[in-house]
Amino acid sequence: MKCRFAPSPTGKIHIGNARSAILNWIYCKKNQGEFVLRIDDTDAIRSSKEFEKSIKDDLEWLGLTWSYTFNQSSRQNIYNEKIQILKQKKRLYPCFESEEELALKKKSLLSSGKPPIYDRSSLNLSDEDIKQKIQSGIKPHWRFKLDHENISWEDIIKGDVSFDAKNLSDPVLIRADGTLLYHLPSVIDDIEEEITHIIRGEDHIANTAYHIQIFKALEASIPSFAHHPFLVDETGKGFSKRLGSLSIENFRNEGYENITLLNYFLFIGSSSNIDPIKNIDEIVKKFNIQTLSKSSAKFSIDSLRNLNENTIKLFNYDDINHKLKNINTDFQKESFWRFIKNNISFVKEAKEWEKIITKINNAKDLNIDENFITTAVDELPEDPFDENTWDNWTSKIKSKTGLKGKDLFMPLRLILTGKSHGPELKYLLPLFNRNGILQKLGKI
Repeated sequence: MKCRFAPSPTGKIHIGNARSAILNWIYCKKNQGEFVLRIDDTDAIRSSKEFEKSIKDDLEWLGLTWSYTFNQSSRQNIYNEKIQILKQKKRLYPCFESEEELALKKKSLLSSGKPPIYDRSSLNLSDEDIKQKIQSGIKPHWRFKLDHENISWEDIIKGDVSFDAKNLSDPVLIRADGTLLYHLPSVIDDIEEEITHIIRGEDHIANTAYHIQIFKALEASIPSFAHHPFLVDETGKGFSKRLGSLSIENFRNEGYENITLLNYFLFIGSSSNIDPIKNIDEIVKKFNIQTLSKSSAKFSIDSLRNLNENTIKLFNYDDINHKLKNINTDFQKESFWRFIKNNISFVKEAKEWEKIITKINNAKDLNIDENFITTAVDELPEDPFDENTWDNWTSKIKSKTGLKGKDLFMPLRLILTGKSHGPELKYLLPLFNRNGILQKLGKI
């Protein structure tokens, strides 16, 4: 088994094509196959090395690895060889209509209630006609002549799919300027690299009908195909490919865990529940492409954020300590992680909690009774503090003041954190010594 992902380096990778990448990668991993990264950079004007590097960086951050990678721009000799074969077989034929002429033909067909299918008039040109047009300076574009037959396949996701080739226009494979459209180099590369399975978005279903005939014309084995549905927003509308907020780079910068994105994009729109998972091997074990729905799934940023929160809760200190170091927090302790882990959406928020718990809050500004503070100081246990210190301390304050519930706990929470809600304070005290707590109580 061999799968591939083939992005065009004309922009940042977004959730749509990232999902295709993830599905191809995990399908190969699940079946002990080989995953290949192909860079579709035949569009020299729009492609850039900067975007290519960005795509690779984002895929690696997601956790995807590939056996090898290559660029289509380096394979023109291979394409030229196959083009000559198709021309010799009369499956590629030159056409000389201008864009205006084609637009008029299309308009005429539509006004007559007919489908806008190319009329194949260029097939009536003699060799002499073609020669004269070329000599006069008219550069042809080249179309692939479809065999008028039923084109069908068993789609891994969609099930039975079929097209009547009579209802399809012969696709243009080579532009008048000699540049290649997507279809031809894609099929040639799939043949050359012996790709066995192609998983891509449902917008490629019609392309697959063309590609199957090109595979046949080049006497090559036809891969298995799977077309996954698009993700839509919560109103049911599709996403713009250029919506920067949905780029993998943006999710990465926002602080999402890569495992969260893998989990969400693999199981959204499937019959499997999206439960928090912290291990890639668990995701691979759980994944089954047959559970994917044939219809579009609704992407929810709130659901994704919630999944990230719940995934973080699974991380123990050993899973996360290197990330705490990367965000330069002084509290690189297991007790600090236990304190914050259930109250953050992103690991980077640890830095904010560090600021919160080290800030000295004025009791007067918080309207906390001075007598309460005095009692809290008097009853504060000696060092060292552990996770039982909080219960011991509050029990003594309760006995001395008669306060309980919110009246007891809220003043302490406010003076220690400045916030009316947050993590369990039994995990906070071990982060300080007695002098540190006295300082927060305003007594040092």
